[in-house]
Amino acid sequence: MDELSLLLKSEYGISATSILPATGGFSTKAAYRVTGADGIEYFLKAYDKSLPTTRFWVDRIDTYMPVLNRLSDLPALRGRVLMPIPSLRDNSYKVEVGDDVYVLFIFIRGKMPGIDAMTYDQTKELAEILASLHDTGDANLLETPGLEEDISLPFCEQLAQYLSRKQHDALYDLVHPHAEMLLAAIQETLRLRDTVRVGYSPLVLCHGDAHGNNVIQGERLVLADWETLHCAPPEADLFIHTWHPHGEVLLEAYSAARQGYRINHELLHFYTLRRRIEDVWVDIQRLTEETPDSAEREELLGWLSIGIEEIQKVYSAGG
Repeated sequence: MDELSLLLKSEYGISATSILPATGGFSTKAAYRVTGADGIEYFLKAYDKSLPTTRFWVDRIDTYMPVLNRLSDLPALRGRVLMPIPSLRDNSYKVEVGDDVYVLFIFIRGKMPGIDAMTYDQTKELAEILASLHDTGDANLLETPGLEEDISLPFCEQLAQYLSRKQHDALYDLVHPHAEMLLAAIQETLRLRDTVRVGYSPLVLCHGDAHGNNVIQGERLVLADWETLHCAPPEADLFIHTWHPHGEVLLEAYSAARQGYRINHELLHFYTLRRRIEDVWVDIQRLTEETPDSAEREELLGWLSIGIEEIQKVYSAGG
């Protein structure tokens, strides 16, 4: 921990009295709970930028973190979103040491409920946070370069190319029997993009991944893990209702909080299918382009199997 203590002191001016391991997000290499000499607690996250599936998120840090900082100071969102801390050296929000990239936040005391354990009240509170986020009308934030949604959907083509290959291993044997369904789901996603999503307005600031593993229950519910912050239709957040035990409550509470907005259910279907396909491709990418150990490989194969089943459900429901 001596290296982390030196980093915190030189880059952030923080004299750490305690550095303890903490739980990070899906894309992080490690995370730490830091206590400063002044008693303030911080949350330090580390990424490995050498990994293909992590590099994209690292590249976005200096785009979304200044926006998150502005959001954390808005009256409607203060105390409801994480507060990032810039470094002293160049006011950047990331510090690089070799392949490791660090970002720092104020620590939030509380617990993550998890995807399956979100309560009715937590789901309503999350809907209200999303409504406040979507009502943020600051043109400077909405027009931040690099926050625009990527609707090229490169993972659709990448998955289609993978499905066209002929090879024989555990991954191929898992995925190939579903190739016809996956290709049909890809075509449906591209159709919805071209007929429903393209040209849609108005766009709002979206979190992009607001499920139960990305919220912290402290004195109030706090929305964390903002790597996917971008500008898109509100449905780019609301599709996540399918992941919550009280998903319909989320949509109802959101509609009550934003009475002037009518939810587009075709867009909900597009974003649900889009996300499921992207998740399947990321699992395949990690299995083929990175070097997971045997336990990680088995876990990824399990996630991949569940992801394929979810695509089948979503695709069938929309047909």
